[in-house]
Amino acid sequence: MATDSAAPSFDDSSFLSQVLPKELLNLGFLARVKAWPAEFRVTLVSVLLATTVFVPYLGAVGLWDPWETHYGEVAREMIQRNDYVHPYWENAWFFSKPAFTMWMMALGMQAARGGALTALVLAALFGGLGAYAFSRSRKGEEPKFEFFAALAGVPALLFALLGVWGLVSKVPWKLADIPAGDGALPLFTEWAFRMPFTSFSIMAVGLLSYAMARLVNPRAALATAFVLCTMPLYFLISRQAVTDTPIVAATISGISCALVALYDRQSPHRAEWWYASYVFFGIATVAKGLLGFGIPMVIFFALVALTITSAKDLSETVMWLTTKGAVPLAMGVGVGLIAAVIASTLGQQADTMFMAPQLDQTKPPPLSAAGWLGVMWGSLAFWIAATVMFGRVSKRLTDTPPAIIRTAYEMKLGTGILVFLAVALPWYYEMFTFWRVDDESKLFWFRFIVHDHFARLGAGVHTTTPGGNFTYFIEQGGYAMYPWVVLIPGAFAAVSKLKLRSGEGADGVGVVAVLWFAVTWGLIGASATKFHHYVFPMLPPLAVLMGLFIDRVWREGIEAHSVVLLLGLPILFLVGKDLSGTPKNFTDLFVYNYDRPYPAFLTEQPAWQGATVTVKSLMGMAFALFGGAATIFLLSRNKAAVFGTVLAGGLTWAIWFNWFHWVDLSHHWTQRDQFWRYFSQRRPGEPIAAFLMNWRGETFYSRNEVKQIKDNANVGMANYAQLPGRKWSLVEHARLGILKGVASQVGKNVTLIDKDLNNKFVLVTIE
Repeated sequence: MATDSAAPSFDDSSFLSQVLPKELLNLGFLARVKAWPAEFRVTLVSVLLATTVFVPYLGAVGLWDPWETHYGEVAREMIQRNDYVHPYWENAWFFSKPAFTMWMMALGMQAARGGALTALVLAALFGGLGAYAFSRSRKGEEPKFEFFAALAGVPALLFALLGVWGLVSKVPWKLADIPAGDGALPLFTEWAFRMPFTSFSIMAVGLLSYAMARLVNPRAALATAFVLCTMPLYFLISRQAVTDTPIVAATISGISCALVALYDRQSPHRAEWWYASYVFFGIATVAKGLLGFGIPMVIFFALVALTITSAKDLSETVMWLTTKGAVPLAMGVGVGLIAAVIASTLGQQADTMFMAPQLDQTKPPPLSAAGWLGVMWGSLAFWIAATVMFGRVSKRLTDTPPAIIRTAYEMKLGTGILVFLAVALPWYYEMFTFWRVDDESKLFWFRFIVHDHFARLGAGVHTTTPGGNFTYFIEQGGYAMYPWVVLIPGAFAAVSKLKLRSGEGADGVGVVAVLWFAVTWGLIGASATKFHHYVFPMLPPLAVLMGLFIDRVWREGIEAHSVVLLLGLPILFLVGKDLSGTPKNFTDLFVYNYDRPYPAFLTEQPAWQGATVTVKSLMGMAFALFGGAATIFLLSRNKAAVFGTVLAGGLTWAIWFNWFHWVDLSHHWTQRDQFWRYFSQRRPGEPIAAFLMNWRGETFYSRNEVKQIKDNANVGMANYAQLPGRKWSLVEHARLGILKGVASQVGKNVTLIDKDLNNKFVLVTIE
């Protein structure tokens, strides 16, 4: 461990050295931190930043309709039915999304079932790891063990405080009654749901910053992490339990690991980094489907084609495969054919349902279920056999193989894909064989692959804004990235200076980011199904390019980049004007129905008690002040002032939105508050119905006990209203008149309960 006197001081080129006194920066603790490897310091700061923005108030409000509650009910059913493989919703099988999202929710619920005991066990686990790392650091070993001790110490302390608080206060936060039971869901349900998703997103930010610190420099890494964490759409979706969070977090993590494996020639663990990337891509595939591996696959194929492949390389590769690769390929084909025949025969005898034709199939399928089973097992057997044989070939090589073959070996392509399949294949294999149908009479493979992938891409499904032109994501991307839209011209300018085949880490990171953005933009932009939040996967590569540009501006000075910075200012002011004038653009980024009313009174009320300025006006003034100050410092070429203004403004904006405004908004997109009222005021035997609704939250927060009145609704409500005793119902404000009319026809009165609690739903009693 480095001593205080031996610890290096902060260099004069850093941002902190120009805004803080050197005496403060060279204090004993900070000096010891400076002795840690730069990538560890950067990772710790990035994780703390993401935690500060994402975690506070995470579970203070209910789950947002319809996605969080929809998937949440599937996860609750998994625990209640004790079936974690076959997703189920209300009264039918649920095939719309893979299971990983629901597994994360179920994990949170199951961990929380232990209450204070679970928190204390986790505190002991992290505390033990931290104590071990600290003891290694005190023995004079590498300074990085101090980093590991600090990294483990933070969650250890938090879990310990939470556990002690739970024991002392006896707060009813044990969630053992979530799967079944009666009454309102426990207080900390939303914390249990969202924490795994937010933690995954925080980990992704940490891995990305680690990779950039290793391959570029700490400043670019920190800039990327800061930009990404303070982009509105990134922090908003990182705080939600939805499928987009794990697929994007896993993609970021996988690409970060692959970057270290590709360009960090000094790392002794390049193979481990490659295998980690395949694991993350497998998780992404189980999180949301084909995009989980499709986007990374296209990125790295394009990278190899652009940076390695030439006509000579291709010819040498073909020659190598026809000589040294002929036997492995032939062996693989032979083993694959044998496996295919055996699997097909056994499948036919067992009457397999693997990719069986739909029940309403009018024409004979091109391949039977047994045939598809043979294709699957034959392909897997081919890859296993070929991988083993190519591994034997590599051990006998005496000359250097062609660049493409060498890259495939370095990427651990054969065994890596097997690792990927070990993560992604088991659940899909079971579901492709599952013979039950959903509420639309579709088998899993047809519903998920044909309908939710190809129909979503080509025809458009589920969305209220199908089609759309190429400007769709330009507009939504501006809202999603504010205030960092000011850096878009600079990020694109930085791209022009990248060297495609230099092999250097900074160039490699930049090229991968360009491909990452281009592939994502092209594929999702071409989709007929368009939601505003589909811009979410495009944010990480843009944040990387912005981080590279920020580092370049600091190193080369403002004057060298003044033109592109000035070009970004109109974008900053125009997007800020739209957002402050129409705050609904923020919520539209990540909700389902854009016609749903926005609680405008939240932004039109006084900013504080007695104030004459509204929240909306204050937001506009803050945006203008932020942009104006940055412009003045930019024109005066005051580098430290520009960076300080941007850091302070971006962080203040993100914290205000997450800690305050998001909490206020959430009450109008959740049904938790209504059900709290219902469970606290109902009398024994009083049921609750949902009238002309299908927002999912009514099912989750009632534990699937709500009576849905949708089809032939007037007759259904009339029959429900005539039941003896008092009844309860949830209804949208816009349909309250219909409910009152039906109730009055059968001589019943409707009483509103807390009518202003939610601007979409209202709770009523009927008696």
